[in-house]
This record gives sequence, C-alpha cells and structure tokens, in this order.
Amino acid sequence: MLSSTAVTAKANSTTAHTPDRLHGSLHWDIERAASVALVPLIASQLAFGASPVTDTLLGVVLPLHLHIGFGACITDYFNTRKTPILNKLMTATLYASTAGVLVGCYQFNTNDVGLTEFISRTWTA
Repeated sequence: MLSSTAVTAKANSTTAHTPDRLHGSLHWDIERAASVALVPLIASQLAFGASPVTDTLLGVVLPLHLHIGFGACITDYFNTRKTPILNKLMTATLYASTAGVLVGCYQFNTNDVGLTEFISRTWTA
C-alpha cells in the first residue's frame, strides 16, 4: 500500500520537456536580431526614401518580428497543457498568417509601389 505522500507525489507529477539551452539561446538571438534590424531599416527608409533593398528587407524582417511576438503571446496565454486544441489552432493560424503576409509583402514590393512609398504616400495624403 502506498503512503499518502507517495500518492500525492504521483498525482502531482507532470512530464516536462528536456531543457535545451542551445534552442533557447538561438531563439533569443534571432528575436533580438530582428528587433535591432528594424531600427536601421526604418531609419534608412525615412532618411533616403524608397529603395528596393530596404523594401525587401522590411518585407521579411517585420513579418518575422511580428511572428515571434504573436508566437510568444500564444505560448503565454494559450498554454499547450491547458488548451491543447486551441493552442494548435492558433499556432497553425499564426503560421498561415505569417506566410500570407510574406507573400503579400513580396507581391506589394514587386507589383506595386513598395512598402516605403506606400507608407510615405499614406502619411502625405
């Protein structure tokens, strides 16, 4: 027969993933690099105007930055242990939305005026 302490310990046990310091460190580095890269990108667009290079970089870095941020929100507020189905649904929606935004930025930069020119026209309108 099990003691009450053993039963309590067995009932409260959960399985946890194995910590991986490299994955966490790499994720943090990518997150910071995307955040820091936005500063000179936006500054160069404001200073020099529209450029295909900065439009392309902004069309990649900004959706990546937003994807990481919304992914952190989903992880924080819709935990896999508490709401596994909703977490998977929201994560799939995030990936689909990010892919759509990347395609949209590509289309807008190649077939229209570009992101920088669009923003400058919006501000002056």
